[in-house]
Amino acid sequence: MEQFEIVQKALADHGDVVKGFAGDLAETQKSMGELQAQLVDLAQQQTSAFGMVDAGGPVSALDSVLKSTELSALRARTTKSALMPFTASVTELRKSVVGDAGGVGDSPVSVQAQRATGFFNDARRNISLLDVIPRVQVDSNSFEFIQLDGFVNGADYQLAEGDAKAEQTLPTAVITAPIVTVAITIPASEQVIADSPMLGQFLNSKLTFGVLEKMEREVIAGPGTTGSMTGLYVQATAFTQTLDIAPADAIGEALAQLEISGWQGNAIVLHPTDWQAIRSERNAGDEYVATGWNSPSAPNIWGVPVVTSSAMTVGTALVMDGSQVALLDRMSPRFEIGRVNTQFNENMLTMRAEVRGGVAVFSASAVLKLTL
Repeated sequence: MEQFEIVQKALADHGDVVKGFAGDLAETQKSMGELQAQLVDLAQQQTSAFGMVDAGGPVSALDSVLKSTELSALRARTTKSALMPFTASVTELRKSVVGDAGGVGDSPVSVQAQRATGFFNDARRNISLLDVIPRVQVDSNSFEFIQLDGFVNGADYQLAEGDAKAEQTLPTAVITAPIVTVAITIPASEQVIADSPMLGQFLNSKLTFGVLEKMEREVIAGPGTTGSMTGLYVQATAFTQTLDIAPADAIGEALAQLEISGWQGNAIVLHPTDWQAIRSERNAGDEYVATGWNSPSAPNIWGVPVVTSSAMTVGTALVMDGSQVALLDRMSPRFEIGRVNTQFNENMLTMRAEVRGGVAVFSASAVLKLTL
């Protein structure tokens, strides 16, 4: 009984100390648990963001923690917390997470490259002749017009009263210009078009440009065979200029010939190479004949606009009265998407760009072709 009373009295006198010690012990155990979790994590990663080479040889980040005096003090319960420095070797520091490539022991990670929007390497030459030639809307697969064929002005004097007056003949010919179809198709999966709307827009633009470029080439140089149009160069009247004159002067003579024939020259078609040779021509004093590269004027020769096209053969030119030529517009460029054959089962689509048209030369003498 006396012993029980002694214990009760001791607890009454020193209860606060015992409770405090119990609290400190619980806090220390909590800190040790957290530290142990951190050490396990370090052991798994075996990396360190900081570190130096130890004089005693390379050690790992985990070894530097386990051998620290701070950890020993925490274990001896002489301190409630510890700040422990990490010491890692240079070799260990090099074993890092790196992008795409690294050394032995590194962990390469593929890094997603930034991709530019749009498509590149998409050269598109200027299509300007189609904007110069007047358009005629057509609603059939051919276009007919009446052309004077070998007309000669028969007007003459009535030499005396009562004499018969000169009589005019009117030879004509019915000319038919065919309407042709220029088209292009490309297959594509339904998924890629749905997943990349930009691709669909690009194909629309690219294919439409393709048929227009082909149309302009045929308007200039179409051979006139079955299913094709007869281009300006094939229908034009050949003109021979004075020998050994500059290209600009040869074009000037052709313009004069048009005027003599009753036409008004208002368009010149050249290959870009020939236009460059003309505008960069120099005189005997090595001075530009035209305004030169530092102050170029609008493309023209003798005041008549120049249209350049790579469809022209180098060293040739067309000089014409544009009112005597027409671009026959049966169907403007159209872009459509559909399915052919087994594409429904294959989730495939066919994209198509198409244009229908032709060219009419009402007066062959109003279109002259010459060799520069």
